[in-house]
Amino acid sequence: MHFAERRGDTTWAHQIASFAIFDSPLLTMAAHPQAVLDNPAADVIKSIPAVWDETIVLPVSGIGELAIFARRTGEVWFLAAMCGPRARTIQVPLSFLGNAQYKASLVRDDKQKADAVVLENKTVQRSDSLTIEMTDGGGFVGRFVAWASRP
Repeated sequence: MHFAERRGDTTWAHQIASFAIFDSPLLTMAAHPQAVLDNPAADVIKSIPAVWDETIVLPVSGIGELAIFARRTGEVWFLAAMCGPRARTIQVPLSFLGNAQYKASLVRDDKQKADAVVLENKTVQRSDSLTIEMTDGGGFVGRFVAWASRP
């Protein structure tokens, strides 16, 4: 994960998504610690674990084109997506979530600037879908924390 020019043709959201998608028992950042702390998505970045209890590669993923993973640690789910050089808009069902209401913290591409993100907070459940729009070299990360059980 890197936020300076070395990130190449990728967006900040893509870089954050790589932190959640690429497997490593020791997460490392190729960024100055202050750059991470100053990032608007710092709370989501700091919450990404190194070890996962469950990983689901979503069917819409395609080698060299698009990677979308739903990953769980404990009761917290993450949804991470990275695209290649072509912008993508996809609809992702949240059927991997449990039977609860979830507080979703979403990190999206800023359509105007590759070195910025758009943050969104909302409440979702497993019957919902998310529309994910990614710019060229873009990404997306969502953190889902259960807050109310449903019968």
